[in-house]
Amino acid sequence: MAAAVFDSRENGGNHVSTQLPGMDIIADVVRDNYDVGEIQTPYPLENAHQRRHRKMVVETDAGKFLAKTYPNTPVTMDSLYFQHNLAGHLKSHGMPVPCIKQTRDGHTFVYFDDWLLELQGFIEGGMMPITEKALYIAGDALGKFHHVCRGLPAPLRDARKWRFSEVPSKTFDEFYALAVKQREDERLHVHHDNIQKFLQDANEVLDIGRRYTFETGIIHGDWHSGNLLFEGEKLNGIIDLEFAGDGCYLEDIAYAISNLCIRTTTKTGKMAFRTGILLDSYEEYRVLSYPERVALFYAVGVKHVATVCYQTPQLGGCVAGYTPRQWMTMLDYQTRWLAAKARKNRWEK
Repeated sequence: MAAAVFDSRENGGNHVSTQLPGMDIIADVVRDNYDVGEIQTPYPLENAHQRRHRKMVVETDAGKFLAKTYPNTPVTMDSLYFQHNLAGHLKSHGMPVPCIKQTRDGHTFVYFDDWLLELQGFIEGGMMPITEKALYIAGDALGKFHHVCRGLPAPLRDARKWRFSEVPSKTFDEFYALAVKQREDERLHVHHDNIQKFLQDANEVLDIGRRYTFETGIIHGDWHSGNLLFEGEKLNGIIDLEFAGDGCYLEDIAYAISNLCIRTTTKTGKMAFRTGILLDSYEEYRVLSYPERVALFYAVGVKHVATVCYQTPQLGGCVAGYTPRQWMTMLDYQTRWLAAKARKNRWEK
């Protein structure tokens, strides 16, 4: 049975199936709705998270594509319309985002029963290397992203309430309990108190009232090394626009620094070097305001602590090869450095 091309939002439906379609059905949907010639049996994309939606590689006479499926809901449809318009806009400004393949009828996705499918050009590449050149490219690309999207319409959402803007007090308490369970000693308590002090200060600086001083616009929402596809030190693709939309620029910048500059090291020289490169290249397109500079490193720390605490139980008690006890030591060093940077920025107006 062939898929129908979506052209009416009345087809959203209320039921979302948990049964994902088989590869033969995916192949039929693509064959019936796209001009791509012969199609090989699709296969799952390796090393990809399949939690929110299914990702499959489809090899055809017309080239290699990535097929993604979503639940058929009005919210998802609105999001896909925006993502596809955004991808076209970024592409027109020379940014390496995947091309969204249109159906024979000129649509950018199709629906079948209670799920949706999009087909996008497949971009070769691997996770971004953390090198001087790659960091410069990543900061430059983020700055350009924010710059070229100024004024672009986006679905309404509260840009002041962004992911990781809230201090993860409860999550951190649970994380600390895991570290204590491994082995309790005085040093662990000192690490806890230092990190807790950082989070308390961050809570004040990132208070919801103060967030109105931060500039907003279209953001990517998930700027990390897995969404920046590189071949060597060449940026081949910026992928995953699922979290893109109206938001606080500080969210994207904090996300980038946390993931690309801070996460893998406790060496102050290395953190400073990496962060400096990324921010310098970003500011070639958009200069940070004074309120953003004051809040930036607290936002980085909140995002970083929240991510480690959240991922630990998900990944079986070990994140990036480190246990909760080891992370307590690392987070202490990292947040103390971030606090020092924040204090310096506050007094360098």
